[in-house]
Parts: sequence; C-alpha cells; structure tokens
Amino acid sequence: MTGNFRVVERRGPAGRRLLRGLLDDRVVHLVIAGYAGPELPEVLTNATIRTDDHSVDSEGAWRITSNEGTFNFRSRALDRVEECPVLYEPMHRKFALAMTDRMALRVLLGLLRLPGGARLLRLWHSRRR
Repeated sequence: MTGNFRVVERRGPAGRRLLRGLLDDRVVHLVIAGYAGPELPEVLTNATIRTDDHSVDSEGAWRITSNEGTFNFRSRALDRVEECPVLYEPMHRKFALAMTDRMALRVLLGLLRLPGGARLLRLWHSRRR
C-alpha cells in the first residue's frame, strides 16, 4: 500500500503504533502490534509498506520506504482498517430527515424543557410514519 501516513499513536499498549493515511476517497488506519524498530517520523510521505523478504527471518519483518527514509521493523501483526464513507452514503440517504422534519424537530427539542414538551415530541414522532 502506498500513500501519506501520519503517526497518530506512538506509545500504545504492548508497543502498538497507529498510523493514519488519506488515500483517494477513504481513510486507512494501520495498526502495528508489538512494534520493534526505529523511531518513526511524524509524517511519512509517499510511504510504501510491505513485508521484508530480504530479512534472514522474514516472519514478522516489515519495511516502510518513504521520502523520509527506509525503516525496517518487526511486529506481531499489522492490521489495515479502511473507512470508506462513499459506500455508506447512499444507504443512509433514505433515512435522512427532510428539511421540514429537521425544522420541526429543532422547534420540538427547544420546547422539550417546557411542560408537555416530551408529549409533543412523542406525538410528532408517532405520526411521522
């Protein structure tokens, strides 16, 4: 994987490192468990992360190559977690409130602290659909 990554967490539990990268239309989090290697810079630009096959014992060996340098490290696991909001926007759109419903809800939430406000909110919600 290639992209610009920022080191978000340096001293996590059990030597965990957390890197956050913005790639195209998604956010990628790299969770490195049991990190054992050199100190990483704050930002890794044009970083490429892959297994280190040239190591004598290649199990758990990784290499980060970036504009800031090459960093060889060992870890128990490297997990990639992607947030891709483009996938969920169309699914959530049908549940979104219309403009009139949003305005009515603002007014009702403002009236909520008055006597009978909770009853008005429940009545509006029950008649909505």
